[in-house]
Amino acid sequence: GDNLLILVDQFEELFRFSDIEKSKQDGFSDAVAFIELLLTASRQSDVPVYIVFTMRSDFLGECTRFKGFPEAINDGHYLVPRMSREQIREVIEGPVKVGGAEIYRTLVNRILNDLGDNPDQLPILQHALMRVWDYWRVQSQQTGPLDNEHYEAIGTLKGALSQHAEEAYSELEEDENQTSQNLCKAIFKTLTDR
Repeated sequence: GDNLLILVDQFEELFRFSDIEKSKQDGFSDAVAFIELLLTASRQSDVPVYIVFTMRSDFLGECTRFKGFPEAINDGHYLVPRMSREQIREVIEGPVKVGGAEIYRTLVNRILNDLGDNPDQLPILQHALMRVWDYWRVQSQQTGPLDNEHYEAIGTLKGALSQHAEEAYSELEEDENQTSQNLCKAIFKTLTDR
């Protein structure tokens, strides 16, 4: 009498994984096997199984790589509309309020302007906001609102990720441990696309 819900977040990572698998010698694809398991689970009728996955819309075309998968998607897809400027404002201000702090309206507007109309920037926004919060907590001893100076110190939306990566790598260089440096280099390479 139970229902089973399978939630797969950031499904688009499967396509990157699939590209890496193409170089394998044995011809077995974990990505194809995973898709087959999902399709088989959705088709069976013994136990009610509901499958939900989230994926950026610019990856929809990649689904054609897998036999039967586009047809399954067509049976029940839902595209989430873009967030409005006001909704993004809530995304910025809400966590600050929950954390018991304040953020200047001028900073919120600056971040919104820096973000523009690009929905692909939401993960970058999340990272930058986390960095602003952490910087504000340490530098301002949690007094006064979050302000432009905190945002600029972390590199703004444009440079926050690069600055954070450089800081992490600099810490390893000081460590002088070649294994750590090689591991860091490998991790950074897997995080980037050419």
